[in-house]
Amino acid sequence: MAIVELAAAIRQGIGKEANRKAKHEGRVPGVIYGKGIPSRNLEFERRPLEKYISKAKHGTVIVKMSVADGADVSESFAVLKEFQFHPVTDSVIHIDFYEVAAGKKFNVEVPLRVKGKAPGMEFGGILEVLIRSLEIRCLPDNVPECIEIDVTGLNLGDTIHLGELVFPDGVKPVEKDGKMAIAAVHAPKEEAVKVAEGTEGASVAAAPAKKGKG
Repeated sequence: MAIVELAAAIRQGIGKEANRKAKHEGRVPGVIYGKGIPSRNLEFERRPLEKYISKAKHGTVIVKMSVADGADVSESFAVLKEFQFHPVTDSVIHIDFYEVAAGKKFNVEVPLRVKGKAPGMEFGGILEVLIRSLEIRCLPDNVPECIEIDVTGLNLGDTIHLGELVFPDGVKPVEKDGKMAIAAVHAPKEEAVKVAEGTEGASVAAAPAKKGKG
């Protein structure tokens, strides 16, 4: 699991004018909130924040955040919830964090990442990943960057189900249906069509013979 340290400060003003001033001074407005925790309006230095966002795009990253409120500094742990980009400049203009309590389990969405190559692909099979992310429950210290989908045993027509995934110690999926399909290797569409056409032809041919026999 990756942990990134990030500095923030309590935002003293809110609204368009305050946001415009923060942008001019190279800061990005944001908010941090959590279950049973009062929300706080924050601001971040742009460069380290965008560096963190770049890293968070590739997996779940826990933030160890130091929050300055005047002379007082508190520490929080959080995960990225949402961020917004400017439609023209593509720079981040707002960010939301979800605060988590150290030592308490919480639910978090983590990406799924394919590991290996499915043997069925050597025969023209198509690997389809049906679920791109999964909600898990664990302690903040145990949050994985991703959950791996090992496809090295998938042949044509094979499917990996939730119950077959390997989770790190202390990590459990929120979804309880172990038969939920995660990834599968399908036959090429042309081959599937030929099989369907062959089956249809056989049934049509068999129909008159069955009727004549009567």
